[in-house]
Amino acid sequence: MSSKTKKLGALADIYQSQNLDGTITRIKLARIKPSSDQPRRDRTLAIQELAASLARDGLLSPILVTKDGEGYRIIAGERRYHAMKQLGWIEAECRIVSREERDYWRLAIIENLQREDLSAEEEAIALLKLKRQESLSDSTLAELVGKSRNYITEILGIGQLPDQALQECRRLGLDNKNFLIQAVQAHKREALRDFLQACADGRIRTVRDARQFNQEEPLAGAGQPEDGNPEKTRTRAASGGSGDAGTDAEIRLAVKGSDVLVSCPDARTARRIKSHLQRSMREILS
Repeated sequence: MSSKTKKLGALADIYQSQNLDGTITRIKLARIKPSSDQPRRDRTLAIQELAASLARDGLLSPILVTKDGEGYRIIAGERRYHAMKQLGWIEAECRIVSREERDYWRLAIIENLQREDLSAEEEAIALLKLKRQESLSDSTLAELVGKSRNYITEILGIGQLPDQALQECRRLGLDNKNFLIQAVQAHKREALRDFLQACADGRIRTVRDARQFNQEEPLAGAGQPEDGNPEKTRTRAASGGSGDAGTDAEIRLAVKGSDVLVSCPDARTARRIKSHLQRSMREILS
């Protein structure tokens, strides 16, 4: 191939790319393929329900694709793609975008955020990846995706939870964004294990319960065993007055001017009893 022909071919590619950007057209599903990189963790979640919705109401929002060789690659809308294939549709309405490769991850996140189509964990991990990929500050990331800085800071905290903690949250059904934000707060207080145990025991049932848990004064030296003994900590008086710190695994309460000392077998039990007493007192006084 001559040099002139190569140059003409390159110019033709540029012209096509510029003219396709933003185009909405119908494309055969056989020419479309999923991307290897998507913000969604479960790409086929609730496909049956989505297929039923498409059969009833049609495709209300085009799939976002980009030119990829002789076909097209999905940027956002993979669940819709799978649902349409399940229905036996031949083609789909698509919006074609032509950007730099690094922009497609941002577009996929924004499209999903606008549709409220990501779980809190998926959103957190996707935004954290975008922040690191582009070396963005929280403020710049917030402007980029149209969210407040406070929202971004909170949601990024979820993505920074240890994998084991996120797995336990999923196992307990803690997928609500506000619940996960409270899990982050507990992690910062070095009380995440107790937080998750309280959720498993039913002592934390609502976001309000979770906030109250995080408002409690943490165990002194939590996460830093004294003399090599992880259970050797001290708890502080929780209700009825200021009170003095008790001995190991004890709770000192001020009741009508008198001190009541509750001895427990270990620090964890002391904390659980203290939490129960606090909640009961709030219910009585509310």
